[in-house]
Amino acid sequence: MATERRRPLLRTLAVLPAVVLLAAPAPARASTAWWQPLAFTGMRISAVSVTQGRLIVDTPGGRFLSTNQGGTFTATTDTPLPSLPVLSAGTSWDIRGGTVVTGAGPSAAAEHPDPGAPYLGTGAHLLAAPAAVPGSVVAVGSDNHVWRRSPSGSWSTAFIPLPAGGLSGTPRVTALTAFTQPLTTAVYMGFDGYGVLLTQDGGDDWIRADPGLPENVLGLATDPAAKALYAATDQGLYVHHLQSVPGPPVYSDSQLYLRWLGIAAVALAAAIAALLALRRLLPRPLP
Repeated sequence: MATERRRPLLRTLAVLPAVVLLAAPAPARASTAWWQPLAFTGMRISAVSVTQGRLIVDTPGGRFLSTNQGGTFTATTDTPLPSLPVLSAGTSWDIRGGTVVTGAGPSAAAEHPDPGAPYLGTGAHLLAAPAAVPGSVVAVGSDNHVWRRSPSGSWSTAFIPLPAGGLSGTPRVTALTAFTQPLTTAVYMGFDGYGVLLTQDGGDDWIRADPGLPENVLGLATDPAAKALYAATDQGLYVHHLQSVPGPPVYSDSQLYLRWLGIAAVALAAAIAALLALRRLLPRPLP
């Protein structure tokens, strides 16, 4: 009879934790994927650029143009504008002969070597300057060494790529870009073999920013009007629309209370079940 009376209690203890945990609202999830395929699925896109809303991509079948943010593409013979110099917050930034040069406005005649900038080496051509942080610059040397410039003008190492692991070599930096309108402080860096990294503090810290994106990224381009970032990869053209970087969930006091109550109920139920099992195993005294 005692065993029969314990069964309803045990069933209640087993159900209570689930009810408590389900009652606590779950944190909101992102409504869209970080990166989404846009066009030319399965094809190697060797380059991508955006100029005044004109999206141009290079494919094995030729060059294509879209004027509706990748909705449709048509063959074109247009030549993309050079990625450098970058005009950001009224200041131009460029790399000439391995040296970072800068000046006020778009006039090349006003450019001069930036004091303290490292020599980037012959062939260096990757530089980004987010308009949201005037004076902040990230540049890549021909040796794959990534440098950062603080708004105060000092230069330092930002990132040194290392082998991704196993027998794979060091991934090569293939792209570097930022929004030249003050939409975000982020600088995006693409790798052929390591996806995309993102920094929001001028290159001091970097995080992976490539969920849903192939590892082999061959080019990046920003479109301020669409608030979008395009990635040329060996598996097609992808797009990322600006959104908040995922962070840890934040719970209200009532949510935390319910979750801790659920944890306590689970612990209590486990303790009672263990006690009952122990009582069944222990020898009973003789009458």
